[in-house]
Amino acid sequence: MSFKSWLQNVGEDFKKGLDFLLPWAETAGETAVSIFAPALGPLFNQTVSAIAMAEQNFAAIGKQSGTGASKLASVIAIAGGLIKKGLEDAGKASDEAAVQNYINSIVTILNAAPAPALKA
Repeated sequence: MSFKSWLQNVGEDFKKGLDFLLPWAETAGETAVSIFAPALGPLFNQTVSAIAMAEQNFAAIGKQSGTGASKLASVIAIAGGLIKKGLEDAGKASDEAAVQNYINSIVTILNAAPAPALKA
């Protein structure tokens, strides 16, 4: 049995992805963010949703692997402005590099999180 990350799982089963995405993002993910950066909690949830949407879109067209730069561009198109404003409001750097780093950091967290079992 191999380790399957949260993002791999959500991409493989994009029809059921949101069934477990939102509860996790709204509980464990937001709790962790609220401890270390309280102003970024809601932004975290929105970013997780944008990342999942990009992952699901690429899975739907059979291009889930080797497309990190394209997925990043998709997330920026979906939520880049929101992320930029959220970082600004939190007093953080909000230039293009900061937005990309923020997204990449959340992707790292999601890739490290074990995938919950999907409901049938």
